[in-house]
Amino acid sequence: MKEIKKLLCDKNADNIICRELDLKPSNIAMYITSMANNSNAHGYIIIGASKNEDIYTVNGISGSLKIDSVIQAALKQLSIQPIVEHQKCLLEGKNVWIIYVKKYIKDISASNNIKCIEQKEEYGSIKKLLKDLLLAYIKLQRNYLYKNVTEDERNDFIRDLLETNGYQVKDQTRQGTSNSGKSSGEVDILIQEQGFPFAIIEALNLSSLDTNYLDTHIDKIYKYDTLGNSCNFIVSYVKVKDFGTFWDKYTRHIKQHKYPYKLIGIEESIGEKYSYTDIRLLMTKHDRNGKDTLLYHICVKMQS
Repeated sequence: MKEIKKLLCDKNADNIICRELDLKPSNIAMYITSMANNSNAHGYIIIGASKNEDIYTVNGISGSLKIDSVIQAALKQLSIQPIVEHQKCLLEGKNVWIIYVKKYIKDISASNNIKCIEQKEEYGSIKKLLKDLLLAYIKLQRNYLYKNVTEDERNDFIRDLLETNGYQVKDQTRQGTSNSGKSSGEVDILIQEQGFPFAIIEALNLSSLDTNYLDTHIDKIYKYDTLGNSCNFIVSYVKVKDFGTFWDKYTRHIKQHKYPYKLIGIEESIGEKYSYTDIRLLMTKHDRNGKDTLLYHICVKMQS
């Protein structure tokens, strides 16, 4: 904080950027790039302050404001990742968000190509995606506006939340083979990582355990997934009175379902970490051409 205050008072400092409030990932990405290419070893971006030469003002931001997802989205727009740390701090008694950026390091031994110390980002990990999906479905489940809507409207809500969290999301993408086999399939939600397909989400509304309808959607995933993703998701928006009995029947059925690829394992304990009565999940593991692939089953009880 001493260094930041010194830079704020220095009219010639070029390794500090102040913005009253800017939550656009594209702008944050631009500021990070500027700091990473700076002649100094590192730089700072302050959200919640303004600076004009040696005169600065601390405007402050809401104490509840979190911009983690904005920064993650910004980093995904960069071809080379600098070292970035960020946190909310108090500056002159007001909340600000400080982003610390370390300069790009040139590795002479690698033909002077810019080389960065890569951070281990959780995006792309199956566990991180599963967690973010569950948080999205929790928000959907408690939202009164989505208790009596179509499957597409619910999917749109989930897509928007995932995009806000920095995921590359496409909906209604045509790929693979349709259920009839006569045309391309239409994927509900396709999640990409750095432009490459990562996971497919297939969703459906259920007012009872319609096994034929459920089987059709499960089989759709494998017709749409032409590459063999490491994981995919089948999500059921369920409106029944006895959700516990529904889940027991659902679990029994998917154990007996004839999958396009051999069922080699079922993990029911995966849902124990998220011990909710009205959102249930488990995972089935399949052998696809000698490689394990995962299919997550998520059932969300919607409001009556």
